[in-house]
Amino acid sequence: MTKEHTIDLQLLIATFRCFNEQLYNLKGTHSKIVKLKFNRLLKVADQYEKEIIKFTDNNQDVETIYDSLMDIIVEVKQTVSK
Repeated sequence: MTKEHTIDLQLLIATFRCFNEQLYNLKGTHSKIVKLKFNRLLKVADQYEKEIIKFTDNNQDVETIYDSLMDIIVEVKQTVSK
């Protein structure tokens, strides 16, 4: 795998982890049928993240990218809510 492909993969994994965290933040906001589908999506995302962590063997590069992306997401949320 080339260095560019490795970077793309790490970015994808970190982005998915951010997506999963945002899903978790919305937990409990839906009702009825949407809630059932949302909870199913949340469970699948959680299982996928656990597999990613095993696959990457807690790679520090992925953690660094993940932390940076989450910082950006928090910053955007603060900007939007102003």
